[in-house]
Amino acid sequence: MARTRNSSTSSPRPLRLPRSIDVAGSRVQIRVTPLVDTYGQFTFDDRLIEIDRDHLRDDPKSALNTLRHEVMEAALLLSGVGFMEKYDQEPVVRAMEQVFFPAWEKLLSKVGV
Repeated sequence: MARTRNSSTSSPRPLRLPRSIDVAGSRVQIRVTPLVDTYGQFTFDDRLIEIDRDHLRDDPKSALNTLRHEVMEAALLLSGVGFMEKYDQEPVVRAMEQVFFPAWEKLLSKVGV
């Protein structure tokens, strides 16, 4: 008979991020690495998202939000929107995170998705 783990005594599995994601028709690599003074970053020229290793280990839920933030940055830059002459990307991404996504999540919970 196979042994089963008792969920009350086992620690949660570490969060594993995918190695890449397709954004706007481009393959963007995802790398977990030590970072200084930031939880995550997107490098356009390298098509690379980096997530801080300690942040992912210490607060996986927040690290997922960081990944979502960096994917939004990638989407805006890869679509060309991020290169408009009069455009400040960070406020747009923060508005999506702080305003749009919370409203969307509430809506999804109300419709049972």
